[in-house]
Formats: sequence, C-alpha cells, structure tokens
Amino acid sequence: MARKQRVDRQFNGRLDDLERRMMLLKISYDKYFSGIELIEPMRERDDIKRTVREMMQVSITNTQQRHRFRTLKARGISLDQYIQRNLVMIERGTHPKMRFRANLAEQRRREGGRAGRPAQASPDETRKREDAAYDTVIQTYLDARKKAGAKGEVSMDAVREKLKKQVRDVKSRYRVKSVVFKVVSEDGKVKLKAVPKRE
Repeated sequence: MARKQRVDRQFNGRLDDLERRMMLLKISYDKYFSGIELIEPMRERDDIKRTVREMMQVSITNTQQRHRFRTLKARGISLDQYIQRNLVMIERGTHPKMRFRANLAEQRRREGGRAGRPAQASPDETRKREDAAYDTVIQTYLDARKKAGAKGEVSMDAVREKLKKQVRDVKSRYRVKSVVFKVVSEDGKVKLKAVPKRE
C-alpha cells in the first residue's frame, strides 16, 4: 500500500495566493490593454515573478503540490509571454485596441470633433512624439557625459530601451501618467533619473 504523503498546508496557502494573484494580474493587464486602466500593473507583475523564484527554492516533497506548482509556473510563463507580446504591439502601434482607438480618432477628426471633444492622436503620432522626447533626453545625457569626461561609447538604442522600462516602472509604482528625466551626477558619474510627474 502506498504511503500517504504529508501535505504542507502553509505551502498550499501560498499556491492558492499565487493562483489568485495570477488571475488578478491577467484581468489588470486586459484592462490596461483595453485602455480602461491607464497605468500598467508592472509592480504586481514583478512581485509575482519574485514569488515564483522564491518558491522554486523550496523543497517540495508532496507530489501533488509539486505538480500544482509546476503547472502554475508554466501558466506564469505563458502569461508573461502574453503580456510581453501585447506590450510590443502597443509600442509598435499594431495592437488591435490601439488601431480601433486610432480609427475612432480619425473618424472624429473627419467629423470635425463632434460634441467639442478634442481628437485623439494616432499611435504613430504619439510614438513619434515619444521618440523625439527620448532623443532629446538622451542627447542631453550624452552631452553631460562628454562634459564630465566620461569614457566609453553609449548605444542610443540601449539607453532608449532602458528609459522606456524606467518610465513603465515609475508609472506603475507611483500611479502617475507622466514621467520626466533629470540628468544628475552621483559619485562622479552622470546618470538619468526618472521622476514621477504629478498632474
């Protein structure tokens, strides 16, 4: 007769909590992708990743719990891929929801802004303005590095990607819609600091 395996009730509770948080994260990101929520729930996403990493360090002796954790871990990877795929589409302006809003804005422009509502900028226009703003910040940063005598080449694309991640992180953490960058010098090194902009 097979031995009955001991169930870790505390770990069971952590699995329940992880499953619930994953479900809520999916709902939050769907709202964000639909334009209902204006701020990306990036902090919650990072918290879940950290929880999974911590639980991977636990020695799970119960077969059922081990199988459930592996299932949740695989679900988390799929969810992360789903989120990343949608974020890339939004950044490129090819997301279906973004296209719908762009078509709606174009229709309003053609109708002369019925009901006095201002026309919404298309994703292409928004992206061009954002890229121009990033280029200005990066150029200011590079000029400051040069004045400080910093050595080594810096890739503008790499800096731009890093800034975009900082923007998403700050917006999510401080629940703001805008972020400004300041060039600061710390310990003799020139850095770009992301600062939340309160409306």
